[in-house]
Amino acid sequence: MANKKFIFPLFFVLIVSAASAQKTAYAFSPKWKIGDKRTISIVQKEKELKKEKWTEEEPNIVAAEITVTKEDNENYFLKVLYENVAMTSAIKFYDRLGEELADYKNLDLQYKVNKQTGKPELLNWQEAQQFVNKSFEQIDSLLQKKVPDDAEFAGYAFAPIKKIFESQENIESYMTDNIGYIFFPYNKQYIVGDTMRIVERCENPLSPGDTTTQTTISYLSKIDDANKRCTIYSSAILDLTEFKKMMITMMQTMTSAFGAEDSVKTKATKEINELDFDVTNSTTIDYDYGTSWPIEIVKLVRVTGSDPSGKRETTVSSTVTIK
Repeated sequence: MANKKFIFPLFFVLIVSAASAQKTAYAFSPKWKIGDKRTISIVQKEKELKKEKWTEEEPNIVAAEITVTKEDNENYFLKVLYENVAMTSAIKFYDRLGEELADYKNLDLQYKVNKQTGKPELLNWQEAQQFVNKSFEQIDSLLQKKVPDDAEFAGYAFAPIKKIFESQENIESYMTDNIGYIFFPYNKQYIVGDTMRIVERCENPLSPGDTTTQTTISYLSKIDDANKRCTIYSSAILDLTEFKKMMITMMQTMTSAFGAEDSVKTKATKEINELDFDVTNSTTIDYDYGTSWPIEIVKLVRVTGSDPSGKRETTVSSTVTIK
């Protein structure tokens, strides 16, 4: 009989221990309403470290607007008005360009977003491509008339933008980079106290057309169930091991091809082996899971490198505010 009085306390301890071991899980999906509208402000800053000196570019500010236009059983449909980057790039050559070509100010992008997975699909990429190409023609024509001496320089500035809009893949990738943070929380299960790890192939930013492995870790913090707010943190790291080997091999081959003396080759090999570079990016999302819209996103992309001339670093930070 003496042992029986310990049965209930022991059982109670086991239950409490099991309950405390359980972790709260969160899974997010879009819960929007037709007519929902959000305005977006993106402030981007870039600074560079070179020869032990930092230089900083003027901030770049982009505006966008998102409206939920309709829905069906499986999808929401979004209208995204995003500033035409061709226009914003050309205004520095002629400050009245925005007034005279007001019809080309914003891209009208149509998205379909799956209600369960939150996966977006750009529906009108061809129309977006035609719109931007037409805007290039109009901008070039106007600059030729108003500031002919600068028109040629503007053409050079447009080259990277034209590259973006030359294919469906490039357009979708560009827009994902710029508004993809809206969809990032979806189709994932976050467990409080645990870190999620995703390994996938992605484009190598240091070698266009090439791919590499990216490892993304993310987790929840600052969870406020009363106000249905949380912070989602993610960090993506690229595996550039093979790319580095390829670059070293290529440079060694080029050095040998010049027929340099052995002492020169030895020095060049030492310098080549000292080459190093890395790319990391992090994103912090202040997320309202009551409305399923992000409130603020802070993105930081850091590219570092080193060679015999010293350390180099480029940091691009973006602060996105959604209201």
